Amino acid sequence: MSKNTKLALGVVVVLGVCYVVGNIYASSKAKDAVDEMIADLPATTQVSYGDVSATIFGDVSIDDIRIGDDRQGHIVVKNIALSGFEKELEDSTEGEVHFSGVSFSEYKGHGVDDTPDDIQEILVHMLMKEGKTLDQRFAFEVNEDDNEYRIKELTFDVEDAGRISLSTDLFTKAPISAAPELMAQHLMAAIEIGEFTLSLEEDGLVDRMFATKATDEKDADDLRAEAIEELERALEKAEPPRKMLLEGMLALLEGDEVTLSRNSDEPFTVIPIMMMSDPNSAFDTFMQDGQFKISIH
Repeated sequence: MSKNTKLALGVVVVLGVCYVVGNIYASSKAKDAVDEMIADLPATTQVSYGDVSATIFGDVSIDDIRIGDDRQGHIVVKNIALSGFEKELEDSTEGEVHFSGVSFSEYKGHGVDDTPDDIQEILVHMLMKEGKTLDQRFAFEVNEDDNEYRIKELTFDVEDAGRISLSTDLFTKAPISAAPELMAQHLMAAIEIGEFTLSLEEDGLVDRMFATKATDEKDADDLRAEAIEELERALEKAEPPRKMLLEGMLALLEGDEVTLSRNSDEPFTVIPIMMMSDPNSAFDTFMQDGQFKISIH
């Protein structure tokens, strides 16, 4: 073996040792930080976890998190992965967090309908009664000087139901705060939207919806076929932008992924509380902007 080869191997070994030692040290510091955050939580909030690991690049992984108590039950999270955050979370201008394998099956929730008949009730039943899990991913960038907030990704993926994913640029006249006393103010204040993408992917939720309406005469497949035929007839007479909306609805019923997007830097103003109180009107407002498009995959 030549001297150069030995030197190269030596450098690789040293770097490998430094990486491993650095990760061990980072994991120890990350565990201390997690323990501090848990200690700062209200006494009524009980949190435990199995293991914490970290890399010298700032990535942190926390396994087997349990939130709750014996009386109310527990929310269990298989893993939480964080990357891109500053040491002090409130100083972070960007970051990504991924919750995987979130389970509510051990949580003793109240008011879960055993015969769900709308989307919200079906999802709650799936998560709390059937043991289906939820994955959530959130990635962001913040420019506080200009009050610009970029949601790079906000995704909810429910096992055997489907996935919804959002990314958008938001502009506000005042800094957004997570303080509870300011949340109502944020919901009522105008927010400007720049580029926007909302994707919907069906993975069983539509079947559930039709199953709740099934009878001895018509099963879920019959009802789905009728709904598709009705949408196809409506499409023949529809004018834009309603035609675009109907095409999106039809695609979801047929199992395709649907994306609502806005590829424009020109701000579009919305008021969150009005959007939440009347989603149908909100969609009409989006369509009137003229910049929103629906694509089918």
